[in-house]
Amino acid sequence: MFPVFDDSDMKIVGEKKAVQEDSSEFQGYLDESSKQHFNGNAAKAKALGMNIVSSFSYKAAPAELVQFVIEQGIKPTDDIMLQVRYLSVFAAEYCLGRFLPSPFLSDVAKSAMYDVLMEYSPDFYDSLARSGAFSFYYLALRTSDDTCGAVGNQFAVLCGREGEGSFEALGKKLFELSVSVYKKAINGFAFV
Repeated sequence: MFPVFDDSDMKIVGEKKAVQEDSSEFQGYLDESSKQHFNGNAAKAKALGMNIVSSFSYKAAPAELVQFVIEQGIKPTDDIMLQVRYLSVFAAEYCLGRFLPSPFLSDVAKSAMYDVLMEYSPDFYDSLARSGAFSFYYLALRTSDDTCGAVGNQFAVLCGREGEGSFEALGKKLFELSVSVYKKAINGFAFV
């Protein structure tokens, strides 16, 4: 049998430092939150997130989007168009994370975007949450310096058409187009 030692007087090394770091991070978050609320950026980020949902919350794909897919030599089946919508949401999340002036504002915009999507398109929101598509897109981005190409390749994989040039090109073009549109929308809000 092992001897029992009284360790009630022992201290955990580093415990005080961890608490200090947490407190410092929390204070930084509060300062950032206050700053962004008072300068109007938080309200802009929320409005941006709420408005961006209109790009992918449709029940049936807009005719010009279906036509674009056809022009790329791809039949716009329901499964393909669902992947197109997933890619559009991913592009929005990517842009909100990359082009807003702070992580706090990115979080505000993303939260508003998903809240509205959940309210107006709950079936699509649930489908997106179950899909795992974003994990694959983010993994692809981490393994390549060619952002648009990596997304295009992953789009083809998610469509079940890995290595097919027309699907890779479609994914790449859709991502480039989406990023351009979302970046323009972000710039239109004139964050300070």
